[in-house]
Amino acid sequence: MVLRFRFFTLSFLLLAFAAKSQVVESQNRMLQFPIYFSGINPDHAIGIFELDLPFYFPADNSPQNQFSLSYSMANTWHPQAWFYYPQNLTPEQQKVNSELYMTWRPTYFETVGAETEVKTFQSDGVLQHFRFAWIRKWKEKNSFILNMNAHLLSGGGSPLHYLVSDHFIEAFHSSFAVDDNYGRKLYPFNRANIQFIDEEGNTYRKDKGDWFTSVVDMHYYRQLFNRNTENTHIQVNGGVHLSLPLNSLHRYIIPGLSAGFRLDKLTSEKTSVTLAGDLGFTNPTFLKTGTSVNAIDQAFRQAYKIYFGANVAVSQKSVLQFGLLNNIQGALMKGGHNNWGQEGYDQIGIGFLEAGDIWEGEEISQEFWLARITPASLYYFSYKAFFVIGWQRNAHQFNFYVGEDFFYINNAPDFQIGFEYVIPLFGRK
Repeated sequence: MVLRFRFFTLSFLLLAFAAKSQVVESQNRMLQFPIYFSGINPDHAIGIFELDLPFYFPADNSPQNQFSLSYSMANTWHPQAWFYYPQNLTPEQQKVNSELYMTWRPTYFETVGAETEVKTFQSDGVLQHFRFAWIRKWKEKNSFILNMNAHLLSGGGSPLHYLVSDHFIEAFHSSFAVDDNYGRKLYPFNRANIQFIDEEGNTYRKDKGDWFTSVVDMHYYRQLFNRNTENTHIQVNGGVHLSLPLNSLHRYIIPGLSAGFRLDKLTSEKTSVTLAGDLGFTNPTFLKTGTSVNAIDQAFRQAYKIYFGANVAVSQKSVLQFGLLNNIQGALMKGGHNNWGQEGYDQIGIGFLEAGDIWEGEEISQEFWLARITPASLYYFSYKAFFVIGWQRNAHQFNFYVGEDFFYINNAPDFQIGFEYVIPLFGRK
């Protein structure tokens, strides 16, 4: 609620500022270029089956039709964990259970004879994401985006994947963070698998080399407010969104709504700065279309994006963009407390790999503490920062992204890199 209040307060202040500015008919090109970032959502092994929203603000003179090709690769590492849902605890037992640490609860359930339903989740490897989008703009204020998503699960042994490979990430952790803080060195590198088993035994699994699809998503944007002044450009948009399932994990039609604002300020003849943000809401369980795995159960999910960028004209027709985009997304599953330690759950008990267990044919030689936060990748919010470098020339756009998650926020992939290329198609501007 606080974030929503701040978002709409900021939008109101921007509109009030615009009302006092002198309107101009022709806009400086440093204040009028499109923003289209589609690869700035975390490529989470389960989250890719939800409805993710692009970061989109069209320019007044954007082409009528565009095609976008986007690619990203992300390292996913969530050692196998089990989620125990108690079914018949008495009120007194529920009180006792709520005071127990999450990993002690399964033993308590067994001690009091409580029935449990169990979910299992694990992911390992390099998850590659291919996006193919058609962008249609008409009557100046309307835009439509149709996006197809495909994925490839790899081990990370290819030189092309080195920057998101197990080798690189552990070398980075050893040099700049905590050596092997997630226990990755206890297993062979360059393996790949994704598996989710629900309480009814329904299973979704992908292995190294598997191609698969997730969703087709559609986005309609309507420009609600647009004001150009000599040194400032302000834009407010509203969006309606929908995704259709092309997968067997989460067969739901998912709708969504969004609102976004953008402020561009000229700092010199050839430079400007941009502040933009959007707020989105989706309903991941809106309409079920077939049998699937009970892996995403949130009725409503929020997403916030805030972007701050600097823009430089490097030639008469070319502009370079440099920016930082922060992406905050709500949890995929119900039951977490959303505290920073990621260890609090309403009644759910957590089991994780311990010494002597066998996982994917490998014996666990020792317990590592952070293995127990695998569930947080589903039950907690995610916060991922993306560094963005963009180039625009003659309605062509090229964007490059580098994303990193934060310690104790385990929803997002450990490291994510991506790019996209947007080109104009047929039709007038």
